Amino acid sequence: MTDAAIDTLIDDLAGELEPVRPRRVARGSLWVAGGWLAGAGLLLWLTGMRHDLADGTMMPPLPLLAFWLIVALGFAAAWSALRMGLPGVGRDYSGWRWAGLAALALPFSALVMGLGDSHAAMEAARPENGLRCMVEGVLAGLGVGAALFAWLKGGAPTSPTRAGWVIGIAAGAAGATIVALHCASNDMIHIALWHGLAVVLSGVAGRLLLAPLLRW
Repeated sequence: MTDAAIDTLIDDLAGELEPVRPRRVARGSLWVAGGWLAGAGLLLWLTGMRHDLADGTMMPPLPLLAFWLIVALGFAAAWSALRMGLPGVGRDYSGWRWAGLAALALPFSALVMGLGDSHAAMEAARPENGLRCMVEGVLAGLGVGAALFAWLKGGAPTSPTRAGWVIGIAAGAAGATIVALHCASNDMIHIALWHGLAVVLSGVAGRLLLAPLLRW
């Protein structure tokens, strides 16, 4: 094949190509922030803020610690998901796992408290005392989940299974932090169980429902 023929072939192959707008993590972060704020605004508008925050005071120390641990997990998972939507080889997406290990302090603490007071643990585990928080947490995180799904759908992640997990965990953690601004309970068993279940169920839903939709 002559040089002229090769040049013609290249021109034919590239003639219909158009420039693609570069993907910026900052843009995806704005989507996630928008989803987080939308979920928080809607839930708090419908249900109101917990009384101490509404009065301008802080949460008690242990619920506040639980809140920030879940916030850290949500941020780390969302950041990992955003990076999965960027082109590149050999990127490390495991940062969210360290935040997840830190968040395991919540169920372990709740377990110790439950062993010390089994009656309180049984009361906290009753569905009528926490099922609503779990459902609200899952629903409140849908905005973050939708934002990350849209971001990764356009980025074609190399591991849809891992991406599904991370989207779900980020969405569930976002929802759990939003519920913490509304839920009046300071019981660590309640927080670890029902708020934590929102994260777990969202993660499972992301793996089962979203991962197949992210495949190439």
